[in-house]
Amino acid sequence: MKKMTFVIAILLSFIFFLLVHQVFILGNTTIDDFFMDHVVLGGRSASLTEWWKFITSFSSVLVLFLITLLFLTFSPNKKEKIFFLGNIGGVVLISQLLKFFFQRSRPLILYRLVEESGYSFPSGHAMVSAAFYGYLIYCLWKSDISKVGKRIGSVLLTCLIIGIGFSRIYLGVHYATDVLAGFCLGTLFVISYIYWKENGFKMERKKLSNSFRYAGEGIISAFLSERNMKIHVTIMFLVIFCGFYFQISVSEWMTCLVLFGLVIAFEIMNTALETVVDIAMPEQNPKAKLAKDLAAGAVLVAAIVAAIIGLMIFFPKIGL
Repeated sequence: MKKMTFVIAILLSFIFFLLVHQVFILGNTTIDDFFMDHVVLGGRSASLTEWWKFITSFSSVLVLFLITLLFLTFSPNKKEKIFFLGNIGGVVLISQLLKFFFQRSRPLILYRLVEESGYSFPSGHAMVSAAFYGYLIYCLWKSDISKVGKRIGSVLLTCLIIGIGFSRIYLGVHYATDVLAGFCLGTLFVISYIYWKENGFKMERKKLSNSFRYAGEGIISAFLSERNMKIHVTIMFLVIFCGFYFQISVSEWMTCLVLFGLVIAFEIMNTALETVVDIAMPEQNPKAKLAKDLAAGAVLVAAIVAAIIGLMIFFPKIGL
């Protein structure tokens, strides 16, 4: 299984770099021209347009958010919830960084049936959908439902992933090579993420991997045990969704990411300090109380500063 995962990862990486070579080095857009001629210019109709708009909506921020909310609500495994959020958060971040790196312009506006902004390569919808619904397929096979149900669900989700990618070409907001690259990277990300999830915590011999494991366990423990941490993480994902909705700039994304890290790091340090104080001073002590209050105050200051900067970023975009 490990060898198969490695072979698939190598193949997907090869296809992605081949696409990059064809598009950005050779300037060969034969695939794009074919789909443009036969799908965008020669294959549209009113009924098909409504259908593909419906399919593409399954990759929208709102739908992904609702599915994530349902998963977090009904999944009985607390750690699985964290991994689910890590999957969607990681692939979204990587897709945006790659878009900024390649900076390929989208197809001409006259070809577009929906409004989109930002860069084109790789397709964020294709990449995120492959990773998001691919992880749902993985969760499906880890569940207790029947094999028939797993197969049917896997086929439907796979068809949905392919349909979302095709819809981006049909609607004229992406080239075919954008979508193919998004599929490759999204699939590569999710299989790598699942492999790390299944095996990354089992490498007990390696001190470095143990360090990451212990750090990860600390973060998970803080999230599961601290109410304030859950609030911070919830706000973080809301800001991320708002960032994509309002199409904030790269510099604004960088600012938000720094603030996310600072607030969460402060909260983790506050939790660690409170734990140490409770162990060292189980009885009431004014100095112990002062130490806890100072740590909590530091978190509050960081959160207030982050909120002010967030308002400065988003208020002009919503007309307030």
